Amino acid sequence: MKAAVINASPLIILARAGYINLLPKMFSSIAVPRAVVSEIQAGPAEAGFGNLLDGAGWLSVVDVGSLVSPLGRARLGQGETEVLEYARIHPGMIAIVDDKAARRLAEGLGIPRTGTLGVLAAAAQAHYVSDFAASAAKVIGAGLYIDAKTVEKLAEKLRTLGAADL
Repeated sequence: MKAAVINASPLIILARAGYINLLPKMFSSIAVPRAVVSEIQAGPAEAGFGNLLDGAGWLSVVDVGSLVSPLGRARLGQGETEVLEYARIHPGMIAIVDDKAARRLAEGLGIPRTGTLGVLAAAAQAHYVSDFAASAAKVIGAGLYIDAKTVEKLAEKLRTLGAADL
């Protein structure tokens, strides 16, 4: 298992959909930059979600510090910027981001990355999720904006691999 650093939207969506406990099963450690913590705390209080960071001892809040890399000039939110910077200075760490611009920048910088749907796909491969399509529908219902064709392509790939009952 690899270590990961996660942005606010995957944390929020996984929590809303009831899949937050997949994260410690899928990653050896999970870092949450201080800017991501601030974004979550500034957001609306949802039933059962207000104490997400307090109740998850497997999450480690990290300080990124001053950004001296090209990421400091990127046109991303502070949370995405800190996630990518933390992953950049910790080679091999996976950045969990859903934002398209952040994913493209991570790819350009050679930072391993995945998103909410990628976490579900990996969980399906590990048999932590028995029905990828139903799980994908839950995260979409929880606020993940993703193209239906992307979901179907990934479901087909998982069917081909025989990773889960789809």
